Amino acid sequence: MRKVLIVEDDRFISTILAMFLKDLGHELIGRCETGVEAVEMCRKERPDVVLMDIHIEGKLDGIQTTERLKTEFDIPVIYVSSDTSSYVIERAIVTNSYGFLVKPVNKKELGISIDLAYYKHKVDVEQKERERGYRQFISESPVPIVIVNDGKIQYLNKLALEVVFKTHYIEDVLLQPFMNFVAEEDRDVVGRLFDDFSAAGQCFKCQTIRFQDVHGRYNLVEIDGSGVKFNNKNSLQVIIRDVSEDMEIRNRMESYRTALIKSGVPFVVSSPELDIIESCFEGEFMEHGPGLNGRTVEIETSGVEKDAFKKLDEPAPVHIKVNGQDRGSFEVMKTLDFNGKISQFVFVSQNS
Repeated sequence: MRKVLIVEDDRFISTILAMFLKDLGHELIGRCETGVEAVEMCRKERPDVVLMDIHIEGKLDGIQTTERLKTEFDIPVIYVSSDTSSYVIERAIVTNSYGFLVKPVNKKELGISIDLAYYKHKVDVEQKERERGYRQFISESPVPIVIVNDGKIQYLNKLALEVVFKTHYIEDVLLQPFMNFVAEEDRDVVGRLFDDFSAAGQCFKCQTIRFQDVHGRYNLVEIDGSGVKFNNKNSLQVIIRDVSEDMEIRNRMESYRTALIKSGVPFVVSSPELDIIESCFEGEFMEHGPGLNGRTVEIETSGVEKDAFKKLDEPAPVHIKVNGQDRGSFEVMKTLDFNGKISQFVFVSQNS
């Protein structure tokens, strides 16, 4: 049973509609003859569906009244009219009504239209709630997120706006082609990723590209792409991480590592759990790990418990053995990742 409001200035037709509603098992909550009355009735009674004549008396016609009801109360409206002129139909379509019945109305068609309008509106409301929740999710997300549809940026969160695009003004970015911000040498790669997504919904992971902010400055970023429903359209959610600083640090560490190898100074690099990653003794560099044969490197503490390594604020001395042979004192230092967690320990020989 649905609560229905009739807005009709022809009392004979209004009476027939009321009879039909009773036969169909719906509740008639009221009958109005003007748009102003309809707005007030909806404010008080909140009907499930409104049957709206287009040509009603007063300063608001049926289509104008429907626009008010949609904006203020989001109530589904079914038009009931004998006027099927193209001008009226075009105006009715713009208001996104939930049906159009031509007078004289058939009772069975009326019942079907009311049920369809009610359930379609219910689905629309649920979809809006999901999208509202999704917008809140990406707005509060700790990573920059951009929503792309048909190649254009439809939405982005504050973090993406400020950290990736380097602006406070969303109009600098919104509805711009995503490819405008991709370096020319990477556009073919990104274009293929987008085409694969459009054709088969194929997601992608950790693609490193050069990306431009609104001021024309380029940074290295990693992008991940996955499908989402946005504004009732299948869209691409792109997560963007600026890895320029990370790459700079990696390159710097690689330079230090190369310099150490060339210097001939013995060193050992281990994981936070003290699993050996690589070592260099007597100018011979070696990687360690599963499936890699080579020397056995052991770390012995000297005044520092192994569990206390992670708490070190200053370099500390330890001893290192290679194939059971003591290779002397080494100084241990820790390196941190961007989250402030230990990524590696580096042991450098103190022996001259």
